[in-house]
Amino acid sequence: MEQLSLANQYTRLIHFIESKTEGQFWLWKLVLFCALLSWCLAVPPYTVITLSDAWAFIKVQSEDLLHPTNLEVYIRRENMVMRWVLPLVYFLTRSVVMILVIQALMGIGFLYLFSREVFRQTNDKVLTTFFALGLSNIFVFSWFFVDTAGYGDGYAYFFLMLALLIRNPILLFVCLQAAFFTDERALVASGYLILWWMTDFLLNKPKNENATDFLTVLRGIFTPRTWVVLIALGVYVVFRSYIMRTYFPGHSYTTMGTPVLFADMHRWGLGSSLWFSFEGMWLPLSVTGYALCATGRIWHFLALLAGFVVLIITGIFVHDVDRALGYGFPLLLISNLVLSRLVPPADYRKLAFVVAFFCMISPLCYTNGYNKVIWAEPLPMKALMYIDAKANWGWFD
Repeated sequence: MEQLSLANQYTRLIHFIESKTEGQFWLWKLVLFCALLSWCLAVPPYTVITLSDAWAFIKVQSEDLLHPTNLEVYIRRENMVMRWVLPLVYFLTRSVVMILVIQALMGIGFLYLFSREVFRQTNDKVLTTFFALGLSNIFVFSWFFVDTAGYGDGYAYFFLMLALLIRNPILLFVCLQAAFFTDERALVASGYLILWWMTDFLLNKPKNENATDFLTVLRGIFTPRTWVVLIALGVYVVFRSYIMRTYFPGHSYTTMGTPVLFADMHRWGLGSSLWFSFEGMWLPLSVTGYALCATGRIWHFLALLAGFVVLIITGIFVHDVDRALGYGFPLLLISNLVLSRLVPPADYRKLAFVVAFFCMISPLCYTNGYNKVIWAEPLPMKALMYIDAKANWGWFD
């Protein structure tokens, strides 16, 4: 009986990818293909547009940011009083649809910048293809399309991605403020940018220089861009404190803290949120930690571990665990950089292939706290649901 050689199939796949990634605009073609595939595998729940009261509150904010009316009417919208980017976009466009279109375009830009950085670090088109396929089918990218409820995290992800790559201090400051005023989770995420710059500093040092001792790691943390982040954080905190004292006295948040963390119906969705936030990307994150320890880079590992622990803790303290963990996307770029330096290219390609495979076959399930779940179904399933609704078969609830 003739046996199937998986090694030969893998080699044929490599050759196929190499043949399709030729030419000047190969990366844009890859990004657009991945974006389309991501949409087909996780079609957004467009009905949420009419069900979410976040859009109603965004419209109220667009009229007067400092005096939003009927604050008590909207469910938990007191969390949004300092989230000004979406109201500003609505003020300029007067269209929820345009906000979502811009968000989707930002997603494509996000994937391009991320993939371009992967290629810059690896100079490997096949590996970049695997990484792009993996990233485009996990929460942080899919959310650019799936978020039709008006949360706006895609805007924050995009601004943070720009901040991660920008060297000009003024533009960096502006991008950080844009992210901060989109969602407060970006404040914590700015620390992950520092970890990225630290990793870039340590792993791109000449081979004859020591990059493992504590003082070198400390120098990698306090780069010039780190000080821009700290200044941006300070400016935001001072300005926010003034606005809150002056216009929102007595304001409080009702959706974070230990009551949320220990509520049964919150914890019931925690396991799925932890998996669906990164899916197959958990594998390179784990291997990154092992690679750093195995090569004696203990201080580097501890610095990244501290950032990862902060990501997990801040994620489980709020309802929307998936959204919070999505802000940890710089850790994925860090993982790529570490593995591209410490793992042989052939081995890293195989690892990236496995990661992409599991990211693509895993469904997208978003836990919205208290056992509320949003599924983004593949296109054939979505089509069947549409036909069912029109034909009144009653197959779906």
